[in-house]
This record gives sequence, structure tokens and C-alpha cells, in this order.
Amino acid sequence: MKTDRLLSIIIYLLNKDLVSARELAERFEVSVRTIQRDMDSICLAGIPVVAIQGPSGGYGIMENFKIDRQLVSAEDLFFIITALHGVESSLPAGSISGTIEKMKNLLPKDPSGDGGSAWTQSHRQERLSIDFSAFGGSERQRQIFKQLEKAIESEVLVRFTYRSNRMEKTARVVEPMTLAFKWRSWYLFGYCTLRQDYRLFRLGRIRDVELLGRKFRRREKSFEEFFDDSNPWQNTAEWIDITLKFDAYIRPVVEEFYESESTEEGPEGSLIVHMRLPEDGWVYGMILSYGKFVEVLHPERLRGIISSAAAEICGLYE
Repeated sequence: MKTDRLLSIIIYLLNKDLVSARELAERFEVSVRTIQRDMDSICLAGIPVVAIQGPSGGYGIMENFKIDRQLVSAEDLFFIITALHGVESSLPAGSISGTIEKMKNLLPKDPSGDGGSAWTQSHRQERLSIDFSAFGGSERQRQIFKQLEKAIESEVLVRFTYRSNRMEKTARVVEPMTLAFKWRSWYLFGYCTLRQDYRLFRLGRIRDVELLGRKFRRREKSFEEFFDDSNPWQNTAEWIDITLKFDAYIRPVVEEFYESESTEEGPEGSLIVHMRLPEDGWVYGMILSYGKFVEVLHPERLRGIISSAAAEICGLYE
């Protein structure tokens, strides 16, 4: 698309002193005449392009308008592109592919043209890769993402069915404000008309999304302010202090998730972990997922809940 090409040319020129029309034509795979027309369009948009005639001439952007390219080196661009590729794997197809291509256009084709670096883009990709695709969800979840993204951009109310941690199923009408990737999952942040308050909704628990078409005025509270002002889970469950003893066999796995400040040595190489969590179905499932390698030491009531659940599981196989 012409708009994408024009933006890419502007970004490219911001990081160069002078670029010939032929070089631009080759980079963006168009004719020299097309580049000349593009420069006219960029000038009309208010970007101060200068043109220098002659064998050593070319196009550039006036110095007082430029960003010091030392602020963003080829190495910086590599890390930005790598991070964008990682995020792209958890987003609907094509969401940021155009952005990635624009950033790639800033990379020098000749690696030696940036401080003598001998690394090419492909060589660098072999040394660092980021992929969130395991957390990207199913095709159904990607479709929900697109619907919510559209609702946020259009500032229209959405209605959907939601199942909470406690397995409670409710119909919600929400003012959608932000899509956020947090705790290895996608969440919708918005104002819930049922609860008359701000809420987080995990996309994997949302069903039957419908854009109502009714406009709303975006509220002032941001996603970041929501976390700064209050605990996002304070209204969903009662928080309890839990003490678990993990068998030595599974200790290496457990140590990946808990800080040393919350752990202590147990008998025979076991690990004692102290935590404070909201008591709901997720907590019960988390404990049961460790099977025979974990024991609830405190509180006693939780020991009884896990014991009863384990007995019911055993009953399924008798």
C-alpha cells in the first residue's frame, strides 16, 4: 500500500543523511519515477524533504527535523523487531506484521554499514528468539480478540457470557477499554455495568461476544491506574495464607515459580512454601495438579477440601 510505503520511506530517511532515488527504488521495489512522486507526497504532508542534484545527490530530511540515528542503532532495531515477532505470535494474524516490515526497512542491507557489525539479521535471529505462541489461544479466542479490538476502537458496548474462577456463569455488558497481555494470558479491562465497577476478564473465559452498537464515553481510569489503586482480584475471592510442602522429587520445578524469601527447607530435601492467594477453584486445581508430590500443611480447612477432592478423583477409577 502507498501509505505504508510512504511511512517506511520517512522512517528510513530519518535514519540516513542522504539517499539516492535509485537506492530507494531498489529498497522499496518501485520505479525511480514512483519515488519522485512519493517525495512530492511527503513534502505536501509537511515533511521537509531536501533534494540534492548530481552523482552524489539524493533525498534527505532537513537536519533540524531529524532524530539522531545514534539513538536507535541497528542492534537496537534488531531487539525491537525480535520483540515484535514474539508479540505477533500471540496476536491475530496480521495485527502488527506491517509494523514489523516498517522496522525491517530501517536495517542496513550491508551489515558492515553500521559500525562494522558483521552480524546479519538472520545471524542475530539464531542467537535470540521470542515466541508467545503457546499462550496465543485457539482460533475462537483469536476471533474474540478481533471483536473486542473492534469494540474498543469504535467505543461501543459489548455483551458476552463470562465464567469466573468459581465457575459462576453470568451475562455481562461491558465498556471495553484495554486488551492486556498479563500473567501469560490475554485479558479485557473495562467497566462492567453489572458490577458497576472496573473489572478484568480473561479472554479464555469469554463466550458469545456481541457488539451492541451503543456508544459510550471512555472513562478516565487507565489499566495501569487500576493496578496501582487496588488489587484487581479483591472483589472476586477471599485471600488466605497457605503453607505447602513439596516433595524433593518435584522441588526443581517448584523453585522456578517461588522466590526464596517465601520458602524454607523441609525434611528429607522437601521444600516448604508460604503464599497468600485468593481461595477459588484455581487454587484447588493448582494444588491437585502436583498430585502426590504436595501436601497442604495450613490451613486445616484447605487440607479437608483437597482430601475430599482427591477421594472423589479416586472414586472415578474404582
